Order: sequence, then C-alpha cells, then structure tokens
Amino acid sequence: MNGQIGLFVAALLIGVLLPPGIQHPPLPPIPPKPSDRLAEILRQTTATKAVDKTAQLALAYSRAFAESGEDRLQSGQSFAADRMAEAADALLHVAQHQQHLQTGGGPKGPPPPAPIQDQLQRTYFRIQQADYFLSQARDSRAASFPKWSRDFYQLAVRAYERHDLVAADENAKSAEDIVRALENLAQAAASPQGGAGKDPL
Repeated sequence: MNGQIGLFVAALLIGVLLPPGIQHPPLPPIPPKPSDRLAEILRQTTATKAVDKTAQLALAYSRAFAESGEDRLQSGQSFAADRMAEAADALLHVAQHQQHLQTGGGPKGPPPPAPIQDQLQRTYFRIQQADYFLSQARDSRAASFPKWSRDFYQLAVRAYERHDLVAADENAKSAEDIVRALENLAQAAASPQGGAGKDPL
C-alpha cells in the first residue's frame, strides 16, 4: 500500500517538477465575466472612431446590444448577456473593418491573394444562414442585418474582381461579423426560459 502511495507521489512530482528546459503548456486564459466584457465593449464603442456612416451605424448597434446585455445581466440571465456581448463585439468589428479600409488593411497589412477566394466562398455560405438566425433571434433591431451582410459580400466580390485585396478582405469579414452577430442574438433568444426571467442555478 505504501509503495502505491509512493508511486503516486512520484508521478505527481514528475508532472510538477519537469527537467530544465521543458515547460508546462500555458493554461488557457480565464474568459472575462460578462459584466467586464460588456463594460469593455461599451468603452470601445466610445473610443472607436466612426470613420464613415457605416462605422457610425455599426457602433450604434454595438452599443445598443451591449446595453441590452447589461439589462439581461441585471435580470440574472448570464448566458443571454454573454451572447449579447458577442453580438455587440461582432458589430464593433464591423466599425473597425471600416477603419482598416481607410488605412490600407488591418495590423498585418494587405492579405495575400490566395486565401481571399477561399474566404469569399466561406462568406457566401455563411451569409445564407442570416435569414434563419434572424427568424430565431426575434429582434426587430436586426431586421436589416441579412441584407447588410449580403451587401458587404457583394462589395467584397467586386473588390476582388478589381484586385483590391484589402477591400475584399475587410468587406468579407464585415459580412461574416454581421452573421456572427445574428447567430449570437439567436442564441440569446434561445436561452433558458426563452430569454425571460432568471437563469436557473
């Protein structure tokens, strides 16, 4: 019996005290609490410059859904609040893509040509889900989102055809982010008790 305990302790020590040069894999980051996430998104909607009317609209939607997330959180609906935060974050990205269009690309600069065609194909299939997610979200504020995502996709295709890879990339990302917002609104609506009342503990 003592021998088995000794082997167990030794195995634990081997797992903790690795030889020099061998490191433990990093632990995954702890996700922020919905309250912190929503507060950060609201801060960013104020700090992010609206470079055009599209960015201004995206920031307004982002702020509205983040505020709805705070309302859900105060009602004890933490899952719905988290999904609202994701929707708000997706729309914040749309505004940031508009900034990138004016600065010649995101932090990594213009994308390479090869992946853009694959991205456009992925975006095409993604926007086909927009109407379904809207029907599940049951949120009239998002009524224009399916068309909005399709419009961004068309802008991306036209940009690709004229070899403007930055515009193709940023517009395709915007189309996908709008569908991501719709998907998260649908998940918020499908949360326990149909999005009303408190989450069960």
